[in-house]
Amino acid sequence: MADKSEKKSIFKRWWFWLLAIIIVIAIATSGGDDEVVEEDQVEQENAAEQENNEVTPDEDEEEVTENEPEEEEPAEETNDTAAGIEPGTYKVGEELDAGEYLVIADSMTYIESSSDSTGSLESIIFNLNLYSDSHAYITLNDGEYFKLQGGTAYPVTEAPSIQPDDGVYRNGMYKVGEDIPAGEYKVLLDESASMGMGYIEVSTDSRHDLGSIVTNDNPQADTYITVEDGQYLTLQDMYIDTN
Repeated sequence: MADKSEKKSIFKRWWFWLLAIIIVIAIATSGGDDEVVEEDQVEQENAAEQENNEVTPDEDEEEVTENEPEEEEPAEETNDTAAGIEPGTYKVGEELDAGEYLVIADSMTYIESSSDSTGSLESIIFNLNLYSDSHAYITLNDGEYFKLQGGTAYPVTEAPSIQPDDGVYRNGMYKVGEDIPAGEYKVLLDESASMGMGYIEVSTDSRHDLGSIVTNDNPQADTYITVEDGQYLTLQDMYIDTN
């Protein structure tokens, strides 16, 4: 009986150690799998992060293109005459086109057209003195020399309007049919007229020579004048109220 009991005890211990060894092997195997799983997961995350950080050639080119400065368009050439002709002396036909111009005075202004550049009185074709806030039309021909001191000259096609907003025509030269309608007008003497008299002139063109004058006068009181389309009416220290 003692042998049987001893054999049973040895058999139990053998199974006990076998079971212990199986458990240890299972734990070791399970831990290794976890490490493999964790390593695989880390490698997959690193690969995904690397893929996100990579820039394809197309995307790189697009980014560079977006950051490149835009090419500036060439500036449009400005027309000096559109902004007005500044004071100076110009050779008509070379530095200035022949034609009709409107000169607007913002201060005392002197206008002269001459046949040459000698500066002699004999070469002067016409000359004018304009007071501040006055204006005059002039016509220049090729080969002439145009002198402007003060004020600004404009080609008539680019000149600002000189029609008065309040309907009162004061000092200046007006083109009948464009700046002022044709017809009969009462011309009033300005109370501040120097020497108590004004000046009225009607002419056929804007060349300012004696042959162009239709009529002129130095009224010392109110008077009347009749003008026709195409004529030029000049007022100095006189005014017309169309209201």
